[in-house]
Order: sequence, then C-alpha cells, then structure tokens
Amino acid sequence: MVNISELMNHKNRLKHRPSANDTIELLDDPDYVVIPLEYPGRILYKPTVKIGDQVYKNQIIGKSPLGHCIHASISGIVRDILAIWTANIFHVPAILIQKNDQPALNTDQVFEQADTSFEKASTIEKLKILGVISPWNRPGRLQKEDEKTFPSIEKIVIKAFDEEPTIAIGDLILRNFTDKIIRGISYLKNLAPQAEMTLVISQYLADWGTLNYSAYTSVKTVSSEYRDRLSQLVVSKITGVNIPTSSAYRTHGIAVISVEYLLNLVDALDGHRPFISKFLTLSDSGNGEYRTFKFPLGTTIRQLLKAANITDRSFPEIIVGGPMQGITQYTDLTPLTKTSHGLYLKTKTDVSAETNLTCQNCGKCSRICPLHLQVHLLGRYAEYGMFKEAVDLHPEACLDCGLCAYICPARRSLVQLIQMCKKYGGLVDEFPQQQAECGASSALERWELGFQDATELDSRPVTSSTD
Repeated sequence: MVNISELMNHKNRLKHRPSANDTIELLDDPDYVVIPLEYPGRILYKPTVKIGDQVYKNQIIGKSPLGHCIHASISGIVRDILAIWTANIFHVPAILIQKNDQPALNTDQVFEQADTSFEKASTIEKLKILGVISPWNRPGRLQKEDEKTFPSIEKIVIKAFDEEPTIAIGDLILRNFTDKIIRGISYLKNLAPQAEMTLVISQYLADWGTLNYSAYTSVKTVSSEYRDRLSQLVVSKITGVNIPTSSAYRTHGIAVISVEYLLNLVDALDGHRPFISKFLTLSDSGNGEYRTFKFPLGTTIRQLLKAANITDRSFPEIIVGGPMQGITQYTDLTPLTKTSHGLYLKTKTDVSAETNLTCQNCGKCSRICPLHLQVHLLGRYAEYGMFKEAVDLHPEACLDCGLCAYICPARRSLVQLIQMCKKYGGLVDEFPQQQAECGASSALERWELGFQDATELDSRPVTSSTD
C-alpha cells in the first residue's frame, strides 16, 4: 500500500520541470526504419511502393484517402510491408526500409510524384503533399476540407508547452527557433487574417517570451502544475469557449497547433522538406535528467537508446510519452512516429510491486479528475462488463490525463478501464480487428534479427508483390 509520504512525493513529480540543457542532439540515419502507415487521426495510408523498391529520402511512400502523404525518412530498399503494433497500440501495416547511400529527393521531385509543382499547389495541397496536417481540419476520420457547416477560424492557439512533466520539446523549440516561429506566425496570419492568435508558453519563460514574441502575437502562460497544462482545459480557458472532450476544436472556430508542427508548416510552405523527422525528450525516473533528440521518423526505441549510449536495458518499463499519459511498450523495437513526443524510462525502484488491487472506494480518483467524472464507478462498471450503465456517466469526456491512476492507492489501471467503457459502450470507432502477433514471432523481432546479419539480408532475393 502507498503511504502519505509517497503520495506527497508523487504530487511533487506532477510539476513540469524545465530542462537544464538546451542542446538538441541530432541522430544519424539508422540502418533501417519502420514506418507505420497510420497517422494521428487513425486513418490508414495506402502504400505507393512495394517490396523490393528502391526509395529515396523524402519520397512519398503512402497516401491517405484524403490525400495526405507519408514519406521515406531514409534512402534504401523496401524489405517488407507487414502489420505491426504501433506505440499507440494500433495494429497497422508498416514499411521496413533498409538504408543505402542513394541521395534524397528534392522538393520539386516530391511534387512531381504528386503530379503537380510547388508553384501550382495551393497552401493546403502543399501541406498535404509534404506530410503536415492542416490545423484548420478536424482530426482523423472526421477530417474534411472546405466543410461549409464549419464556422470560420476566429481563434488560433499556438502551444509552446508540453503537458507531461518529463517532456520539454515546446520550451526548447521556443528558445532555439525564434525566427522560424515568428515566420510561422506570419503564415498563420496570412491564412486566417481575421483570427485572434495566442502563443501559450510556460510561466518561467514569461518575461523572455513576452520580449521576443509579444510584437507578433498575444502571449499567455501556463503554470508548472500538470493539472494546469492539460491542453483541452487550457484552450477552453484561453479562448473562453467551453469545448467538450468529444468535440473537435475546429467545429468551434478554433485552430490549435504545436510549435513543432508550426516548424514543419514553415518548412512545407517554404518548400524546404517534408515532415520526416521528430523531436523527442528522453528522461528516466532515476536521475531526472532530460535529453532532447531529433530523429528520423521510423527509428526504433532500441536504435535511439543505443545512440544515447543507453545499452544496459536495465529499465523494467519503457514508456512512449510521459509518466502520466504515456503507453508502456512490450518491446524496444517499437518505431517512433510523429506522435512520439517523449521516451520515459522507469527504474526498478519506480515500479510498484502491487498493482490493480481492489478498489477501496476512497474517492481520490473522482476528486482529482479535472472534469469531475465518477471515476471510481466507471472503473467498477468496466470490471464487471456493465458498459451500457457506464455510458450514463459520460466516459467519452475523459481527457486520458492519467491523474486518477496516478493518485490511486490501489494502483488500478483506471485510464484503461475508462477506455474500455468508451470502446464497448459504442462511443469510439475502432479499426477492423486484424490477426495480431507479439513476442518473438512478431514482425519487429524478425526484422531486427534479420538486420543482425546484414550480409545475409543483402544477399536475399528481392520479393515481388502486387500493389
């Protein structure tokens, strides 16, 4: 059982702590990448390449039904296309590319793939072709262009902060890319000249942020408290609009974009490069130090840890994200994607020996919930399969912030239980179920074993496949 001192220690950990190191470490192209054909809105890309093809860095290798593109982050040979488990626990097809020394495509060549040119493409087309999702759109399957029923964009919120206590991407980008962010603000003003724009930054950067950005946009701050940094609540407070969790910002005339996505928007509209690399904060519960990396998309966790000289594999839990909302991975061969903002390594002393104990009905979970949900009841409804009853308690409003699970003395998996209420209560859409495989027989394990003998891999006959 957890004592009071441990709970207080956990409470202190919920505060966002600035990174003491402004350095961004650049990772070289790995020997291979694994690129899942899925993006944040859970729409699948259709591959535009096949096994055995030579692909080039920046090349379009997949397109979604809405015309968004995904690109090769390295040059190499397509060695396989097979379903894997992503970091977000979706079972989707992925493309395995083995690196070689072929040159990257330039922007003109990328647009030739899309049967247009940079000069002829509209702003939205440029973003789609170069892999940047427009901030004007609703997420995922709900996303439609030029929807006449949508209100015009009246408010734009630029997020330069991270929710998770152990992720510091927003702060570092804000300090390292001032000129580029200002250029991005100018682009947003041209796209929505009537919109009221706000840059939201961490409180400790208030003076510096006001000095550098207040001439271009309104600047607001958020405290270091985790509860005060939850995006849905911050956006509602900044805009003065009450936004239900199940509702998209866009349907309220609001566009929200992170500073990292703003950098990629600038690269796309300047015609520099597609979205093929990502920032990530690496931290562990032992020393509390942060390191920030920029890596090619599709780099595996193992490759990143090796590049960071962390090879002893003494961490019992590897979490993509942070300690509050992140997802523990069953293998360090999971590829890192556009939604991988952090990598949190739990030490043995930070892992509780007792988890998922019986609910004590103490009510801590319900009292800490930012939306005042009856979390203790939702958890028990899920345990006993009473999903129809759970719907009446509105599990769809859950922010997945993780505060309930973090405070629970019984260490119950409350976020997952509420997600079950959403799923089996018919409140969310799911991909069609596919045959899944894990462990040593999974595609990720087989691919990694194959690359342990590069000579053998290079000598394999190329497998042919149809589109």
